[in-house]
Amino acid sequence: MDAPRCTFALSAFFLAAGLGIAGFFVGNGVSRLRPDHRTVSVKGLSEKEVPASIAIWTLGYSTAGDTVKEINGNLDTATKTVVAFLKQMGFEEKEIAVQPPLLNDLSLVPREKDVPPPPIRFTANQSVLLRTAKVDLIKQARAASSSLMASGVQLSSRMEPNYLFNRLNDIKPGMIQDATKNARIAADQFARDSQASLGKLRHASQGWFQVENRDPATPEQKVVRVVVDVQYEVK
Repeated sequence: MDAPRCTFALSAFFLAAGLGIAGFFVGNGVSRLRPDHRTVSVKGLSEKEVPASIAIWTLGYSTAGDTVKEINGNLDTATKTVVAFLKQMGFEEKEIAVQPPLLNDLSLVPREKDVPPPPIRFTANQSVLLRTAKVDLIKQARAASSSLMASGVQLSSRMEPNYLFNRLNDIKPGMIQDATKNARIAADQFARDSQASLGKLRHASQGWFQVENRDPATPEQKVVRVVVDVQYEVK
């Protein structure tokens, strides 16, 4: 083999060997880094049962008559009766809001040529809205609401209160702490099962707080739930 060819062959040999050695060290370098960067991601759950802090209750009623004046008189009487009932049950004036009425003129409803006009021309609906923090009084008021019908008020709408919880900030710090603690317990158990030890916290994020009814029978009792995502190093 002449000198140029020999020099070229030796250069190719050393280049190939160099690439192989470089590849060996790169591969081992990645292998060494992986144990130092092992992580475990876990979720921590916290749940808390709380009573509703706000109740919204709408009492709807209706009336009928041949004149607007008659309708207004009937609605005025019914409204005063409903408001007096709520005050008697322990609610305050500032918690009660009278809603505007809705008047229907039945004579304007399209009908066939030979169909006579309705016997009563007008119907009307109105409601009183109660928003209160006295949630414990709602059940008593609902149970006694039949007295409104005995007083001549024609209750027309479903009277299911809507219960809310608006004191989330009061319990949020403690729930996040509990959820993070539960996540740490889960991560520690995972590390022990893997024959490793738990390292420092690398990342944490808080999920949405959810507020749900405890069950259909007791909507005034709420379940508050939050999930946190936590990542720890594993050594």
